[in-house]
Amino acid sequence: MKKLILTILRALPDKAFIKLFYWTAYRRFPNLNNPRTFDEKLQWYKLYYRDPLMTSLTDKYEVRKYIEDKGLAGILNELYGVYDTAEEIDLSTLPNSFVLKATHGSSMNIICKDKENLNWEECRNLMNKWLKINYYYDGRQWAYKNIKPRLVCEKYLENEDFNELVDYKFYCYNDKPEVLFVCTDRFSAEGVKYNAYDMNWNRIYAYKGKPCSDLVIEKPNNLNAMIDVACKLCKGFPFIRVDLYSVKDQIVFGELTFYPDNGRCPFTPDKYNYYFGDFFVLPDKIYN
Repeated sequence: MKKLILTILRALPDKAFIKLFYWTAYRRFPNLNNPRTFDEKLQWYKLYYRDPLMTSLTDKYEVRKYIEDKGLAGILNELYGVYDTAEEIDLSTLPNSFVLKATHGSSMNIICKDKENLNWEECRNLMNKWLKINYYYDGRQWAYKNIKPRLVCEKYLENEDFNELVDYKFYCYNDKPEVLFVCTDRFSAEGVKYNAYDMNWNRIYAYKGKPCSDLVIEKPNNLNAMIDVACKLCKGFPFIRVDLYSVKDQIVFGELTFYPDNGRCPFTPDKYNYYFGDFFVLPDKIYN
């Protein structure tokens, strides 16, 4: 039955699917004719804004060329390899710690701190499953549709103060970062947590479907430098999220994404869905 339901859902046209997809989170259909909230506007974005460049920028390997073209090669994490299959990866040639990612999706990561304790057969099977997935069908996130499935291996990073990697997610609208979500506690029992700030490091008490962190998060010494990087990378798009890391005050690029949480992660209080949506000015241009 489950397989039949998935087959039916996969066959739905994009607009019908997105309406149903949104309903499962909010128990109401999105207003696609006059979207007002951030999540409604992201659904519209999936359907009608389809700049071909978005595919390359979403691809976790191809985006590196874009970063280089922007004169920011120095913020790229060290790349150990790119692979078409899991069988191409020679574990013996990799350092003791590393990160493996699929280029064509989200939450497809293997974080290895000590390869001596890694179940490589299990990892290889998992990666081969990833390579069979077209992530576009998970919410009809158009930018993922035509990415070539591959795997990349990069250097393992960690913030010494937190014993994990703190993720700075800049929400950028029409060439300007407006809000920053700081992501921590990725490996805690409760899961990832977010704290929101404006560009002057003033706290915004918006809860995006996840609890806030109890960590004392100081303003990064290089916040202004990270904002400058976000400004360079966000140009030309009505909305894009720029993810950066700061390791020993050195900026490291994470990823670019156009559909945070698939446009289906309610804010608390709800007014912030409108607050974030007000920054998001949808373009007149519609891509067919």
